[in-house]
Amino acid sequence: MYILVVEDDARMAAVLARLFQQAGWRSDIVATAYEGIDCALSHAYDCAVVDVELPDGSGIDMVCELRRLGVHVPILILTVHDGLSDRVAGLTAGADDYLGKPFAPEELMARIQALVRRGAYDRFRQDTVQHGAVRLDKAPRTLQYRGRQLSLSEKEFALLEMLFHRPDQVITRDQLMARLWGPDSEVADNALDTYVYFLRKKCARLGLKNLIQTVRGLGYRLGPPPAP
Repeated sequence: MYILVVEDDARMAAVLARLFQQAGWRSDIVATAYEGIDCALSHAYDCAVVDVELPDGSGIDMVCELRRLGVHVPILILTVHDGLSDRVAGLTAGADDYLGKPFAPEELMARIQALVRRGAYDRFRQDTVQHGAVRLDKAPRTLQYRGRQLSLSEKEFALLEMLFHRPDQVITRDQLMARLWGPDSEVADNALDTYVYFLRKKCARLGLKNLIQTVRGLGYRLGPPPAP
C-alpha cells in the first residue's frame, strides 16, 4: 500500500514510517497541510494519516479542503485531541476514521487496512465509469468511444479501471502490479510495460492514442478527456 502521512512531529513521523516499512508499505511523509494537499492531488494514495495540529493550520481544515477538491482517499486522523467534540469535527469534515495518541500500532494498522478495503469496494463496485466521452463497462469488459467498442482482457480492464477511478492522479507501478497480479506476486518488472504497450495499440484503434500517459519514474495516468 501507498500511505500519505501528514505529521510535523519528527519522532512520530519516524515511528509511522518504520511501521509502514515493516509491513511492506510505501509512505510519503510531509509536515504541513500545504504539502499534504499538494501530495494528495499529485499521487494515488491508498490512505492518508493526518495530524490535527500542523504548522500552517488545522489538519481538519486540510481534510475539508481535500474533500472540496474532490480527493476521495480514505483519511484517518491521528492526534492527541481525542475528545468527543474533536472526533465529531474530524468526521464531519470528511475524515473516515479517528484515532487518538498514544495508540497501539496493531490497532492503527488494522484501521488503515479496513479503510483501504472499504475504499476499494466503494470505488470498484461501479459497473460503468466515464472519462470525458470514453466509457469503461465492467460487463462485458469493453471500452467505448464514438460509437465504437473494444473488448478487453481481464488484466487490461483491471489496469484501465484503476486509471479511470483516479483520473487526475498518477498510479504507481507497484500499485498497478499489485492490482494485476496480486501484492505478493513475482512477475518480471517489464510485464506491466508489455501490457501497457499492447493496450495502447488497441486503444489507438479507437482513436485513443494518448489515453494512457507515462509519468517517468513513477507510473501511469490518464491523458486529458478525449473530445466527444
